[in-house]
Amino acid sequence: MKNDPIVAEVRAIRDELAAQCGYDIKEIFRKLREQQAKSGLKYVRYPARRVNPTEDVR
Repeated sequence: MKNDPIVAEVRAIRDELAAQCGYDIKEIFRKLREQQAKSGLKYVRYPARRVNPTEDVR
C-alpha cells in the first residue's frame, strides 16, 4: 500500500495531541472542545439517532 502524506500528517498530529494529553481520552475531548470555543466558528450538533433493534444495520 502506498503511503499517503496527508494521512501520515493527520496521524502525526493526532499522536501529538494524544501525547500532550497523556493519552487520556477525556482530556483530549476537553482540549478539542476548548479549541472549538476559541475558534469563534459555529458548530452544529445533531442529537443521537436511536436505532431500532429490529432494523438491519449494515
